[in-house]
Amino acid sequence: MRILLIILLTLINAAFWTPVAFGADDRLQTDGKDRAHRRLTRERLFLERADDDLTRSLRYVQEMLRGIEKQVAAVESYESTRREQDLQSFLEWYQSYAAWLGARSEDIESALLQAYSSDEAGAVRQELWISLVNGYGTYGSQLDERLARLVILNDRTQQRMSDLRRILEYVTSVAFIEARGREKQQSEPGRDRRKDEMYERYKEITDAEIVLMQRELKSLDELQKHYAVLLETGRLERAWIDRKYGDVEVMGQLAAVIGRSAAAVEEVLNRVIRQYESDSMYFKRKIEDIARSRSRIVPSGSLASLDRTAELSDLYDRMNFRFEHHVTWLSEQIGAYRADLVEIRNNKY
Repeated sequence: MRILLIILLTLINAAFWTPVAFGADDRLQTDGKDRAHRRLTRERLFLERADDDLTRSLRYVQEMLRGIEKQVAAVESYESTRREQDLQSFLEWYQSYAAWLGARSEDIESALLQAYSSDEAGAVRQELWISLVNGYGTYGSQLDERLARLVILNDRTQQRMSDLRRILEYVTSVAFIEARGREKQQSEPGRDRRKDEMYERYKEITDAEIVLMQRELKSLDELQKHYAVLLETGRLERAWIDRKYGDVEVMGQLAAVIGRSAAAVEEVLNRVIRQYESDSMYFKRKIEDIARSRSRIVPSGSLASLDRTAELSDLYDRMNFRFEHHVTWLSEQIGAYRADLVEIRNNKY
């Protein structure tokens, strides 16, 4: 009887615990599926945001490219060859930059397509962001080289303009004209003009030579305004690249942890938010800088100079549009990533 009771109790125990064991397996399997689904959802959302960011960046660069193309097409045959060469150099850089951004955008779109065509995670590959970091670094350095050359040329032009203004001011002064009109330098007792270097150098200058100097000064003024437009273009674009470099660095960190623990993801999400908040403040300051620079624009000079002034104003319009819209986009992204943090803290991420 005691043996039968033991057997009965064993059967009852087996009957009771076996379904529980199977239920635990089911729950583990379900939990595993949920985690895999949540990771896949995170990857899709991450890639969608990255695709939106690159698409916007490409659109902004293409707009700048069209502006440079318009300037190249407007170069007149009588203008300085230096202007055409400089514009062509910037045009080639923008064409290469736009093509690179387009290729990286296609990479992200391909990863996004993979994420939506499969039920398995793994579409987010960190090498995509390594490529973006390297690319922004390369194009930033190339732009630095062009800007450095322009700064040298601009400085030389400004120095020559300063020299010409000083000479023209002297040779057209009443004192110089009256002194030359006297028959003899000795007409001024006690003054030895041989010690007057400026007078000795220009006492034989002709009206024709003065006209040539005036024409050169006018030409250099137009060229300097051309340099001003390109330098401002390069500096504003470089500012954008600097911030995008920082953005893709931190997004690469997020790509690296997206399949890991919630704590690891939370830590990097906070970095992304701080980066975007810093970007927002930076671009707001740039918008203010553009407003101040625009207020100092005074159209004057030759038709060519007026054209350069219009190009500068157009540049400020495009960059102001870009920065303002990017600040709005950043605000939206910060809100989205903060929502992600809430999901993590509620164990739903």
